[in-house]
Amino acid sequence: MSRILVGVDIGTSSVKAAAFDETGMLIGKSSASIDTFNPQPNWAEQEPSQWWEAVCAVLRELTQGIDPEQIIALGLSGQCPGHVLVDAQHHPLGRAIIWSDHRAVEEAKWLSESISNAQAVAWVGSGYLGDPSCPPARLLWLNKHRHADVERSIAVIQPKDFIALNLTGEIHTDPLSAYCLANPQTDRYDERFFATLGFPVKLMPPVIKATAIVGRVTPLASQSTGIKAGTPVIIGTIDAYCDNLAGGVLYSGRAVDVAGTSEIVSLAIPEKLNNPEIYTTNLDDSGYWLCNPMQCGGDVLRWLAHCFYPEFGRTIKYDLMEQEASSVPAGSGGLIFLPYLCGERAPIWDSEAKGAFIGITSAHDRPYFTRAVYESIGFAIRHTLDISEAAAGFLAKDFVICGGGSRSQFWNQVKADILQRTVTPTEVSQTGCLGAAILAGVGVGIYHNLKDACGNMIQTKAAIKPDVENKRVYEKMYQWYRDFYPALKTVWTKK
Repeated sequence: MSRILVGVDIGTSSVKAAAFDETGMLIGKSSASIDTFNPQPNWAEQEPSQWWEAVCAVLRELTQGIDPEQIIALGLSGQCPGHVLVDAQHHPLGRAIIWSDHRAVEEAKWLSESISNAQAVAWVGSGYLGDPSCPPARLLWLNKHRHADVERSIAVIQPKDFIALNLTGEIHTDPLSAYCLANPQTDRYDERFFATLGFPVKLMPPVIKATAIVGRVTPLASQSTGIKAGTPVIIGTIDAYCDNLAGGVLYSGRAVDVAGTSEIVSLAIPEKLNNPEIYTTNLDDSGYWLCNPMQCGGDVLRWLAHCFYPEFGRTIKYDLMEQEASSVPAGSGGLIFLPYLCGERAPIWDSEAKGAFIGITSAHDRPYFTRAVYESIGFAIRHTLDISEAAAGFLAKDFVICGGGSRSQFWNQVKADILQRTVTPTEVSQTGCLGAAILAGVGVGIYHNLKDACGNMIQTKAAIKPDVENKRVYEKMYQWYRDFYPALKTVWTKK
């Protein structure tokens, strides 16, 4: 009887579950949409109960075609940072604040002014606390604006950890999901830091390895999901890292582009870099990588569809948008888009950045605008990769694209042309689930370590070569792209 590993990914727009054999072959998959609420500008919330309902639905569907006896472990992946308060009965107290929320502006400003860089590094391993999406800023906001809920809660946890709680009855998190909260050297919370925040440290979930078994599926959860009671649940980690893992980011010199709701560009490096400008991370002793999460990505395409293609209604027809975009030449006739619709993380780290179309003429109609949006993500990826390679001191040996966006041949070609590099999509687009399954495989001892698991479970499609005919126009457009943001920033910041 073959052994099956299941990965569950709590994404921004949907919950996904996928089953894999030990070679990484996809055996079954399921997904369910989830809603995001924006009750005020810069707010983004979701209902934790909807996450759980969606997990139950996708796992029930998955187990209809798979014998639960064959499932030997379930791994978790999830959006981060997201914050949900839970009470003593493990019920959520109100909606969760998700990663794209930027409400905690005042709190982020207070952190940057009140905690020195040296203190922050000593307490949480990072001096970068001054962003509204940073977890400490969120905790300050919750304590100020939802203090009664904080007092009633027994923990504040991440989306995937809420699912782990519902599956096993146990409250834990992993080291990467505890970033800017737990000290990465000790995986413990510094009481001096939480005393400074004025937030109860007792609400912080214990930190365990991403490959650790958090618990086992309870009889009640088994009835809801179809997963056999007693099945081990691996705590997993952030979806970005699961995606990167499934893209082979542990392979020496590899660059990985995670094409999801937001884009993530990573570069494998031989050893940790002590560079405050670049974020270095790892999951185990298999290797380090530079990880650059961007704010823009597939969500920009959703915005494009809703604003420029009203005939689609609620169903986005990406193939039709790509047909229109491919009908105009590379470079969009000189039209450039800055995709900073919700500010931007890597590579500019400016929550106040704005989007813009630049170079509009009477010759530009909808297909030109559409292609410019697709190209903008390619420019942002190249910008981010350039910074990583400069910090690492070498050029990436290969470039792998994974995530849902990797299914688009058109977009992959645009990225290859802008980068002027060969790009290779992964065979499986559900890489958040695959990464979680890889972690599960190590957690239950099928594989010795993550590099061993990746070598057995990652499969890729045919490589896509760049069109050299487009090199000249994209070199010029890329330089314009790089120049426009600093030029416009002086306008946006005027009082």
